[in-house]
Amino acid sequence: MSNKHKQEVDTNIESLSKAETFIAKNNKKIIAGVIAVAAVLIAIFSVRSCNEKKAAEAKEAFTAVEAAGLMSIDSLSNAAALAEYEAYLNEWDDHAVGAASFEAGIAAFEAKDYNKAIEFFTNYEGEDAIYNARALACIADCYVELGNYEKAYENYASAVAKADNEFASEYAFRAGLVAEKLGKNDKALAMYQTIKDKYPSTPRAVEIEKYISRVEAK
Repeated sequence: MSNKHKQEVDTNIESLSKAETFIAKNNKKIIAGVIAVAAVLIAIFSVRSCNEKKAAEAKEAFTAVEAAGLMSIDSLSNAAALAEYEAYLNEWDDHAVGAASFEAGIAAFEAKDYNKAIEFFTNYEGEDAIYNARALACIADCYVELGNYEKAYENYASAVAKADNEFASEYAFRAGLVAEKLGKNDKALAMYQTIKDKYPSTPRAVEIEKYISRVEAK
C-alpha cells in the first residue's frame, strides 16, 4: 500500500471514528429528535384525518337538519326552521357546511328576524358567484324591511356587480327603486339603464322604459 493510499484510509477511519463518537455521545438527543419529528408528522396527519372526518360528519348532519328545516317550514313554523339551523351551526362550528349559513339566513328572514338574517347572510362563504350575489341581495332585502335604505342600496349595488348575469337585472331593479326612495335619481337612472343595456331579454327589461322615463321627468 502506498503512503498516499494509506493516508487516505487513515483519514477515512479517523472521520468514521469521530462520527461514531458523536453518535455515541448524542445518541439520546438524536433519538429524541427523530421521535419529535415523527410525533409532529403523526399529529399533522391525525389533525387532517380528524378534520376530514368532522367535515364528513358535518355534511351528513347538514342533510338531516336541512330536511328538518324544510319540514318545519312546511308546517308553517319558520322560527322552528331557524332553530334547527342555529343548533346545527352552533354544534358544528368551523366544520359546518357553508350553505347552512345561507339557509339559516332565509329562515331568519321568513321568521322576520332581519338582524339575525343579516348576520347569517354576512357569514355565508360560498364559491358560487351567483349565491354570493344572492346573499348580498338578501342582506339588502333585510335592510329594506328595517327601513335602512342607504344600506339596502349599497348591498343591491354590490349584488349587481357581483352577479354580472341575468340575475343582476332583478337586483338592479330593486336598487333603482330604493335609490328613487332616497331621492338619488341619478343612481336610480343608472340602475334602470343597466337593465336596458345589459339585460334586455330579462322580464324586468320589458317595462324598464317606463321607469327610466319616470326618473328622467323628476
